[in-house]
Amino acid sequence: MTRIDFYTNVADPQDFACRLADTVQRKKERLLIWLDSERDVEVFSNRLWSFGDTRFVPHCRLEAPQAQETPVWLAARLPDELSHPVLLNLGSQLPYEINRFERILEIVGRDPASLATARERFRAYREHGCAIEHHDMSQTPT
Repeated sequence: MTRIDFYTNVADPQDFACRLADTVQRKKERLLIWLDSERDVEVFSNRLWSFGDTRFVPHCRLEAPQAQETPVWLAARLPDELSHPVLLNLGSQLPYEINRFERILEIVGRDPASLATARERFRAYREHGCAIEHHDMSQTPT
């Protein structure tokens, strides 16, 4: 059964996504970050390379030759044949074939649009029988 982790009340979703990617890769888990477009992949990749003053998150595009040796992958589309332990969904859609992932991470900002999207996704994941965890990040420093 796929576990869904919702991180809610996040002040800066893009910064939090970098910190979350760093945490997952430090735990030696493989992470696929799904974004909406190639442009979004490029922009987020730049954020990961300059994450923090002295840190970065090692990553590459899913189709890169070095992908098998890299802990974090970025993709603008989910390939049909890939099963992966952890998916960080930064895209606007719900992933198809949810059961291909052990965990899916969803980041929810504080704005009304983000909250509305999260409610829809929560319902969809529940209908798929996923185990859902909620993490309120409102007390987390930005």
